Amino acid sequence: MSAKDRLLAPPDPSYAAAGDLLRVLCVAGIGWYHIWQQSWLAPVIAVGGFRLDLTPWVRTGYLLVDLMLALSGFLAYLPYANGKERPAREFYVRRALRILPSYWFCLVVMLVMAVSAPGFNDPRRLMKDLLAHLFFVHDLWSFSYNASQLNVVLWTLAVEVQFYLILPALAPVFRKRPAVTWLIMTGAGLSFMYIWTLPMPDTTLFVNRLPNMLVVYANGMLAAHLYAKLAQVEKRRALLMLAGAAACAASVWGIIIMMKAQSFTSGYDLIRAGQLRRRWLLSLCGAGILLGGSLTFAPLRAVLSNRAVRFLSGISFNFYIWHQWVSVRLKDLRIPPYAAPENPQIAGEMPWQLHYTLLCFLAALVTATLLTYLIEKPAAKLGRKLIDKITVERKET
Repeated sequence: MSAKDRLLAPPDPSYAAAGDLLRVLCVAGIGWYHIWQQSWLAPVIAVGGFRLDLTPWVRTGYLLVDLMLALSGFLAYLPYANGKERPAREFYVRRALRILPSYWFCLVVMLVMAVSAPGFNDPRRLMKDLLAHLFFVHDLWSFSYNASQLNVVLWTLAVEVQFYLILPALAPVFRKRPAVTWLIMTGAGLSFMYIWTLPMPDTTLFVNRLPNMLVVYANGMLAAHLYAKLAQVEKRRALLMLAGAAACAASVWGIIIMMKAQSFTSGYDLIRAGQLRRRWLLSLCGAGILLGGSLTFAPLRAVLSNRAVRFLSGISFNFYIWHQWVSVRLKDLRIPPYAAPENPQIAGEMPWQLHYTLLCFLAALVTATLLTYLIEKPAAKLGRKLIDKITVERKET
């Protein structure tokens, strides 16, 4: 194969290379934001005369959740865009095998920790919290959302599962009428956002509801629809790949600018309002990364998706679930030790801030790797075997 052929090797319409690196960067950015909330370590890189202050982007790492959900919409819809959709039942089973083993394990651990915590005296509230999580509606009430006794980062799974419930019915319609369906989803999401949510005096319980996320999923699905079509284009492939690289770079720049602008916002109400107002354009840039980065030249796609990136992408689900809890527990246990009676971040205690930050990332990575390969993957494999066995037995009878 010539150098030109390697450079212009066509992408696989059923696989988006940019999705791997985007997932890793989003989860890492969210993790850094949550760990920074505990350490207050100034994210400044200074080498000699070079100085790079990453504070604006670390402080707004929560915005990257929207990009994660856009990626989810992209990947969930991509088989439909390629005409390889599965029956709804099979779709739900596959999603359940992917999510539930790690999710249930997390809930069990969180339940044990909550019951054994000093001062625990409200089993009724904890049971309501648990039931809301089991039915993936824990984003609807304060006691199971921002005041949960379990794991507050799990709210994203409530939104995800609610979206998965409607996807088998929505996806065929989107494939037949992509422009119209995208406009309806976007219009519905923006209407809910600007007419219902933003005028509220307190948007805490509504900022991350599914109706406000419709714009995010719509952009992800549109990018998947276009990718499935454009990945098969043979004519002017070099020009298409160049356009993909440009679109990806422009989208990355757009996200950088929006996150920096959001960093100047202070006050919880204004931060949530800023997040809502930037959500559509931010997720559109995420869609641009997915579409452009997956269509670009083969060597660039290899940078976006290689063995190391795919490994980190594969453990990212468990990293996301556990990173915040791990960081809080390490701090409570005084690991690494600090001199202040409490709150060493307020005292600006160095080198504790640096050591703690690095340890949080390392501990979360180790935890994610162990749980992915000891629980998530074996449980999913066992589940598939049981389902295949039941299917065979039904056919035989």
